Amino acid sequence: MIWVVDDQEIEVLFSAKEEVEICRWNEYKKIIQVPLSMQKAEAIWTIRNFLQTRISDTTRWVEERLEVFDKHWPMKLSSNKQTPYIKEGIIHCYIMGRQMSATGKIRIKEELLQQFALREVGHWEETLNLLIPYITFRKNKNKPYVVQRQKGSICVDKALYNLSLEAITYCLFNAVADYGVLGINRRRQLIEKHFPRWEALEKVIRYAYASYESP
Repeated sequence: MIWVVDDQEIEVLFSAKEEVEICRWNEYKKIIQVPLSMQKAEAIWTIRNFLQTRISDTTRWVEERLEVFDKHWPMKLSSNKQTPYIKEGIIHCYIMGRQMSATGKIRIKEELLQQFALREVGHWEETLNLLIPYITFRKNKNKPYVVQRQKGSICVDKALYNLSLEAITYCLFNAVADYGVLGINRRRQLIEKHFPRWEALEKVIRYAYASYESP
């Protein structure tokens, strides 16, 4: 729905959420999401306040997409510092300046990988009743991960983000299983239950990492 407030066209979306959310706000397009329960007069007051106080948009869309996890993701950029995250198929991240540098893109990929890896390792730790003191990330062109049981750690390749989320999850499961010296039968049961495409995943991982050894 288009409203005209102070001679400016505002696209207004309605949501069941209780808070007002700016979807896009720049000189070309202004989109705001307001609660269904909000009175129109209050919504207009809120919009007018944004028109007066928001000099430029702190969150904006860009046409380019970020390739990570074997997929191209749309990006929603913010000039407010924040840890990158994925929500509803969109990468939300911080950008300094008008354009994202190649180094900035790699940083975002690495941070997204670290978040995902730590969450998945935690899941498998709980499932297998293990505790791995350290999860580290280093560049490794030959292996997706290295188990260092004596040091109490698993070292993950920093560029593992080039694989799909499914393949990464499979790698992390095997890393935790290797660390815990999981029995062959138990490992096979879990693989068949959680990774029905494990044979295809094995091929992808072997292609990406020359020294990868199947569990």
